[in-house]
Amino acid sequence: MMNIRDYLLINKTKNPNKIKILDLLGFEADISIDTSEYQIENIEESDNLNQQSFDELISNTEEILSTPVQSSIDTYLNTEENMADSSVEPSTDTFNPLKITSQIQKVWSDLESRRKWVFPTLIGVLVLGIISISVSSFVNYRNVQSEIAEDAIIVTSNSNELIDLLPTLIEISTNTFYSKYDVSNASANLQQIESSLIEYRTNLDSRTDILDKNEVINNLNDIFLLVNELDLVITYRILISEILIYSELPVDEENVNIDNLTTELSSIIAQSKVNYSKLPEIMEFNNHKNLVEVALITAEDLHGRYLAALRNNEYEVATSISSAILLNKSTEIRAFENSLADFNQKSINIYNNLADLP
Repeated sequence: MMNIRDYLLINKTKNPNKIKILDLLGFEADISIDTSEYQIENIEESDNLNQQSFDELISNTEEILSTPVQSSIDTYLNTEENMADSSVEPSTDTFNPLKITSQIQKVWSDLESRRKWVFPTLIGVLVLGIISISVSSFVNYRNVQSEIAEDAIIVTSNSNELIDLLPTLIEISTNTFYSKYDVSNASANLQQIESSLIEYRTNLDSRTDILDKNEVINNLNDIFLLVNELDLVITYRILISEILIYSELPVDEENVNIDNLTTELSSIIAQSKVNYSKLPEIMEFNNHKNLVEVALITAEDLHGRYLAALRNNEYEVATSISSAILLNKSTEIRAFENSLADFNQKSINIYNNLADLP
């Protein structure tokens, strides 16, 4: 665009000169310019205009061309914009809602408009989720039950196999023919049976294939009772094996060593009293336990008399007393064997009444 002053100068010139000026400004020379509306004004103002030559007009035009056309255009546009800005009220775009709020409102409007299929879709997804969770829980439950059943089969089989060993363990525990080593092994087997029964009872609560669990529990209690009593008998037998145990009681002058014999008999009494205090309470062995207490008192008295007879060289008296000491021990042994026999019969009866674990 050109300045207003330039526009007025062009309009005040003749048509041929306009064409030349337009040519200099870069416009097409064959453009026809309609100046009819300005002719009256030009005639009226022609007398008042300063007499300017065509050369001066050309020089002004050249000055105009000496400055960049784009700069003049920008200046004019800036001037027009400033004028427009001064007459127009400030824009209210800055007070519009945030774009994110508009987007949320649009999304919500879309959801509301699509509620006919959104709600059914959500309900369908929810139903599918519930079904999948239910199926997964059911499968996990079935797997757990399957594992429990497999474990129960293994535990039950092991427990029944160990229970079948009870007659042998009863025989070892109640027969004096077996050595201390055999008795110790029997005790280890009883511990293994007890551990297996505890595991079986733990799994019993989760067993759904057993209808009458009370009967099974009663059977388990009988087995535990038998195993526990057998273990007590083995403990009792190990302790009693070190009560009033004599190597020999010399009665000849040549074999007697009073000091060594005194120490040995004192040690026997001390060890016997310690073991007696540790004897467990078993109903079938109550008589024997009472007899052991009497035997210890009798043995301690006989030991003193025996040592006194040896010191006094009364070897015949020492021989009689040594026989009494051995008789005191043999009496205790017979009572112990009778107690073992009674317990053996009771244990066999309990075992015969036991049922296999389901």
